Amino acid sequence: MNNYKTLIIVTIIVLVIILLSLFNFNIPDIINTNLDKIINYTKSDPTNSKIFFFVIYIFLTSFSLPVAFILSLLSGMLFEIVDAIAIVSFASSIGATIAFTLSRYLFRNYFQKTFSDAYIKIDQGFKRNGAHYLYAIRMSPIFPYFIVNLVFGLTTMKTYIFYLVTQIGMLPMTIVIILTGKEMLNVLTTNVGFNQNIVLLLTLIGILPLLFKFIMRRYL
Repeated sequence: MNNYKTLIIVTIIVLVIILLSLFNFNIPDIINTNLDKIINYTKSDPTNSKIFFFVIYIFLTSFSLPVAFILSLLSGMLFEIVDAIAIVSFASSIGATIAFTLSRYLFRNYFQKTFSDAYIKIDQGFKRNGAHYLYAIRMSPIFPYFIVNLVFGLTTMKTYIFYLVTQIGMLPMTIVIILTGKEMLNVLTTNVGFNQNIVLLLTLIGILPLLFKFIMRRYL
């Protein structure tokens, strides 16, 4: 059984490395270089572009690559706001849950050693406040998105609870980031040097985590 588990782990790692190498995945560079092409493709084939974006988002977040923020911004540039919110909300939650599951069943010992300090804090918080603790740190991201996914896989939290709380807890910031992406596209396409909306949204991105941290302090 241990040999079979080790084989699965090694196979997954190798496949991810090969895929990332083949496609030269430097997300910011790819977007910056090909933004016009990406936007044109989205307009020419809206259905397939949404499916493709959804799958890519899940794949990258499943392996805990730090791309959630920039992909969420990009979704605001590419899709209608309601569509972007639905795509990102479900894709980010599914990706997070896959990372959670991989951590729990395949990489438990490795991640417990690698993120030992975060594990101790999160495990203690979870034991004190249960799902409320996950909700609190989703609303006020005191830990990076990918660390929360991996370390919560080491706790005894049930998978469906992790998914539901993750989707609800990340929704407010998801909406703000997508709206910011939409305004960024307006700035790029109209060549306007100053945009009050984007200043407000960027301010919210900075302030909301602090506000949520204050509101949810009893659970942190």
